[in-house]
Amino acid sequence: MKTRFFYFASVTVLFLLFFSCQKEISFENGQPSEGSLEKDLNNNCLPPTIKGSYSSGKKLDENNYIEVKVHVTAAGAYSISTDTVNGYFFKTTGNFKDTGFITVKLPGSGRPDNPGSNQFRMVYGTSDCEITITVLNGSSIASFTLQGAPGACMSDTIIGNYIKGLPLDTGNYVKIAVNVTVPGTYSVSTNAVNGYAYSAAGTFTAKGPQTVYLASSGAPLNSGTDIFTVTAGASSCIFSVTVLTVLTTTNNDLFPLTMNSYWVYDDLYYQGSTVRTAIIDTAAFNGKSYKIMEKQVSPGGPLLFYYRKSGSDYFEYAQIDKYTASVSYNKRIYDDLPFLKENLGAGDAWQSNEYSDTAAFGQVINIQYDYVCLAADISTVINGKAFAHVYEIEMKPQIRAVDHGFNNTGEIYTYYYAKGIGLISYKETSLGSNYGGLEINNWQVY
Repeated sequence: MKTRFFYFASVTVLFLLFFSCQKEISFENGQPSEGSLEKDLNNNCLPPTIKGSYSSGKKLDENNYIEVKVHVTAAGAYSISTDTVNGYFFKTTGNFKDTGFITVKLPGSGRPDNPGSNQFRMVYGTSDCEITITVLNGSSIASFTLQGAPGACMSDTIIGNYIKGLPLDTGNYVKIAVNVTVPGTYSVSTNAVNGYAYSAAGTFTAKGPQTVYLASSGAPLNSGTDIFTVTAGASSCIFSVTVLTVLTTTNNDLFPLTMNSYWVYDDLYYQGSTVRTAIIDTAAFNGKSYKIMEKQVSPGGPLLFYYRKSGSDYFEYAQIDKYTASVSYNKRIYDDLPFLKENLGAGDAWQSNEYSDTAAFGQVINIQYDYVCLAADISTVINGKAFAHVYEIEMKPQIRAVDHGFNNTGEIYTYYYAKGIGLISYKETSLGSNYGGLEINNWQVY
């Protein structure tokens, strides 16, 4: 009897030890992972890949899912899910075996109750991000095809600048052509490529060829050419987007005045012509030192301009009536025109001195130049090159007669300056008509 009891007890102990070890091993394999959801500056999940169509009253199936990118810093078990909105949600669980950037698929469950725009909050560990899905009216879904399918999308027009690392906004979208056979609600989307994607939803009210505007979301992660596939039901087509890298500079001035630096521009007024400017020498006026900029023009030979920087301000030593065709003084009067400043913010404004003299038509006229920073520290693309830390400056000449207030002359000068490079674009208009324009093509700043 004792022998049987000892045998049973021994087996029981071994059994408990085995399962105790198994439980410990299972716990180790189930340790939670660590990391965070990838998102842009507006807390939108990256990349925003939404698969499948979403219609009110239609239950989600295997074609309805979301893909998000996770930065895994410690491998282990994970659970990623959204809240429930409008009757449906997304959730997945699993185990990250490796660290790094990993794309995760979240299947959808439930059934959208009503049409409209639904915003979900996605959670993984202590991180969260947002994603928006458009639900169509299930009772009136349109029937249409993408023109150009299954090849290149027809009439695809890429709008906006695409620069590595910069979030896309309402200025970034794509136009494509469709042919509608049955009016109704529609949904069109692309795959996510290089950190961004496109989508559109709305209602077609008539049959025939139409244009769809696909809004962007996300931010390009790398430069290069990205190929997108547009999908609408069983129809699909492709278009490409070129992403640029911002140019790097070594000079930190908004308007460099280093000796021997030069700039070459395409002349937008005289098509096919170029304009070259260069810092060639120094000069002194009224005890102040200026850099001489030579501007090569034809015909008429080179023109000379005089610039200096004092603290954060830039000045041009020029005739005070230089920037308006509405007034020409009898005498040549020169002064420093404060055309630019460092460290500007959007909306910052300043003025030149007020000048007064007798105009060529015999009347005493006062002149003043108004400056305003329309945009500060932005990025832009000119001639296929991406520039960062760009400032848009607008200048308007104003005139007045004695005992009268100032009025704009109708002339507007718009300048774009890039830090470390200088003037990259310029346009002059008068009463709505173009009178001059330049776009940078090549340069060397020392």
